[in-house]
Amino acid sequence: MSLTRELFVRFNIISILSKRDCSKVVRDFRDVPSPRGFPILGTRLALLAAGSSKYLHEYVDKRHRELGPIYRERLGPVTGVFVSDPDSIRSIFAQEGKYPIHVIPEAWTLFNQKHNCGRGLFFMNGKEWLDTRRIMNNLLLKGDMSWLEEAADAVITGFLEDLEKNGSLGTSLDSEFYQVFLEVIVSVLLGADTYRKHRDVIQQRVDHLAQSVQLVFETTMKLDMLKVKWADKLGLKRWKNFESSMLNALSGTTRMLERLTEECGRGNGLMEMLRAKNLSEDRINAIVTDLFLAAADTTAYTMQWMVYMVAKNQNIQDELRSQLGDPESSYLKNTLKETLRLYPVAPFITRFLPHESCISGYRIPENTLIVMSIYSTGRDERYFDNPLEFLPERWNRENKGRVTRQASLPFAMGSRSCVGKKLAEYELQTMLSQLIKNFKIELLNTKEIRMVMKMIAAPSEPIRLNLKKIG
Repeated sequence: MSLTRELFVRFNIISILSKRDCSKVVRDFRDVPSPRGFPILGTRLALLAAGSSKYLHEYVDKRHRELGPIYRERLGPVTGVFVSDPDSIRSIFAQEGKYPIHVIPEAWTLFNQKHNCGRGLFFMNGKEWLDTRRIMNNLLLKGDMSWLEEAADAVITGFLEDLEKNGSLGTSLDSEFYQVFLEVIVSVLLGADTYRKHRDVIQQRVDHLAQSVQLVFETTMKLDMLKVKWADKLGLKRWKNFESSMLNALSGTTRMLERLTEECGRGNGLMEMLRAKNLSEDRINAIVTDLFLAAADTTAYTMQWMVYMVAKNQNIQDELRSQLGDPESSYLKNTLKETLRLYPVAPFITRFLPHESCISGYRIPENTLIVMSIYSTGRDERYFDNPLEFLPERWNRENKGRVTRQASLPFAMGSRSCVGKKLAEYELQTMLSQLIKNFKIELLNTKEIRMVMKMIAAPSEPIRLNLKKIG
């Protein structure tokens, strides 16, 4: 599509959605519903009473039920406009502009400035982001993806072979999933052949990195609701722990890549493809480092939620197993969709629109923080029948009219949507299908597991499973 044609189509989409969104009289920003709070403290006490930022998704969902599909609230240092209406969310994505801007954790921004760190796609904006994103789109989202699938298969096959050796196994598998999906990133970077040839060395290197990467998210969450500049100036322990974990993760990733290149060669994976695009080594390292920080956590936690739901619902597990050999079946894909509807790895998606906009009938000033409440839309009875039930079949074509598909957007929309979507979908479905094929999965937890925020959606406690070998 030519640039002129693309801009014309985008303009029309924006116009249609904006007219639909503002079909009534446009109200002022000050009229956006807002909860009552105390002077200075605002609504901070209410959030603390709800369990603090660990349960922010539940807190915001409750606010939407009280105040409606759009409201504004000051949480911590900034005021956000929270939106849960699917049409309004689509309108926001349509109006995000050529260079979409999202929220970056303040602690991460300060760290980058303080340590003069160049970072990957997540941190880029403007032309630098667009140029890099176009390259990544061509490599990870377009054309023949067989090399990407082979890289994931190499890791997952080895993991299943190791798992089968143990027979019946009672375990949480949380650390194992995390290790596996970190290894998938390495396999993608170096290529499947290189991974298979040097698997033992790669596993050792990844094992050393895993804990330091996970600590980044844990220590970042502990800085939530704090002014991080003051936390740094005052030398607070929480800041020091975060800074240490980030330094360890970044230096650990760099050292691991250097050692793997020395020990395994350059391979023929994503890193070589990026070199072929004439990107500098510093830029490649920045992109790759952020892949380690982002991709493994998101897929590992989603995998935990998926096995939790199929272990909890044995009828669904049996149905999955019975349809594994059917190439026409969409049940596996729908199981992933249903998992992400109830447990979106990113319960909130953020944008700063570059111009004044109309959202849900309100005039929103430019550069206002807009928070799209994906968790709330996915559990809203207006958009899904029996929204709290786990029903993969709701995504079947024949049920199309009973599902508001745009109410579940776990990978976001638009030009800043998840660049790793295809890889994530493939590795998650492949892992689940192989587990279901080889094991009967039983849930050992006796209490309901809640979703908690560790920057992304995580289980409140380890999911314990019993895997019984089939056959």
